[in-house]
Amino acid sequence: TLIFGDYDVKITAPADHLVASTGELINAKDILSKTQLNRWDEATTSYEEPVIIVTQNEAEKAEKGKVKNEKTWHYKAENVRDFAFASSRKFIWDAMAVKFGDRTVMAMSMYPKEGNPLWEQFSTKAVAHTLKWYSHYTFDYPYPVAWSIHAARIGMEYPMICFNFGRPEEDGTYSARTKYGMIGVIIHEVGHNYFPMIVNSDERQWTWMDEGLNSFLEYL
Repeated sequence: TLIFGDYDVKITAPADHLVASTGELINAKDILSKTQLNRWDEATTSYEEPVIIVTQNEAEKAEKGKVKNEKTWHYKAENVRDFAFASSRKFIWDAMAVKFGDRTVMAMSMYPKEGNPLWEQFSTKAVAHTLKWYSHYTFDYPYPVAWSIHAARIGMEYPMICFNFGRPEEDGTYSARTKYGMIGVIIHEVGHNYFPMIVNSDERQWTWMDEGLNSFLEYL
């Protein structure tokens, strides 16, 4: 039997890192700068376009050095069966809001400069698109956030957070195959929140309920 539970996690990382995690960030006012908080507030009412909370220039500046002090990121999650997080000083961070009745879900991405220009253009929009249309065909997304995290070669899902490939060439150019491969893997891995994470099927025993239903909705 796969068990649902509540997570209360504190992740201590170098102060120049950004940390994404399963769950909702509880202590944003303690760890984000005033500028970042203002951008975050803007993102919570931005339903058409992502708002960049940490820019590429800011990420590149952070990447050049290392700090000795630390910050602790506090995340809480309810009714999840697994947990994952990502941490890096290289991360760019953007976010946008997705409306579900009287609830707002935050679609978000973190990625290094190596992911651009693809990720800034498409990642968070693909997350929001997935939440809207999977919910249209099945049930409303129940969690408060959905993350897409850049990875060079893998696609892997966890509750509220997934890791997705799709990297341009070093000169910033990319093929249609790279672009649509990236968008496709984001849709697929975010979609795994529904099958198997939320419905809580056992993907090792009932693969058709995991990859089968998810792939069907992905193609829709």
